[in-house]
Amino acid sequence: MLSPANQYMEHFPFIDTLWFGELFDYDMPPDYWLVEISGIPFGLMGDMLHYETGGNLYRGLLYGMTARLGRAYLAMPDLWKVLDAFGIEDAEMLGYWRKGCPVRTDHPDVLATVYRKHGKALIAIASWAKEEVKARLQVDWKALGVDKNRCHLFAPPVPFFQPPAAFAVDDPIPVQAGKGWLLVLMEAH
Repeated sequence: MLSPANQYMEHFPFIDTLWFGELFDYDMPPDYWLVEISGIPFGLMGDMLHYETGGNLYRGLLYGMTARLGRAYLAMPDLWKVLDAFGIEDAEMLGYWRKGCPVRTDHPDVLATVYRKHGKALIAIASWAKEEVKARLQVDWKALGVDKNRCHLFAPPVPFFQPPAAFAVDDPIPVQAGKGWLLVLMEAH
């Protein structure tokens, strides 16, 4: 299948958002997501079109992508509320593909992207593992700008996406196959 990115690349300087997705295979490796779906290599924001094959919100969040509001993703309004409450519009996105990403996991099939703000971070993790795995966060605390001794890590409740949960920063986090978490790491006041 010829990629829409390759077919229409000459138009990229004149647009600000990509909306790829119909007939895309969302079970492809992370490199495919980065280059073929996200738009990041081209300086463009991307949305997942979710009606055909469902997309994957967990993986999409690694690339700063959600889906438009619609019948396929009941989680969208609540997910957007979490993003708004965090203040994602003022956060610095540090994707897993960057050498300077201050949060990684210890599992090769579970990737992490960080949205960093002063004293807190939103961490999107997503799995490409074939089965449920446990992954520990590996945090460069100085680069993240969060005091390990004063922080807590939790998953805010998002119906149809994730249950509420609290984790110790050094504990393994269970990650279902093809899913992930949106975690908040913040210093206690």
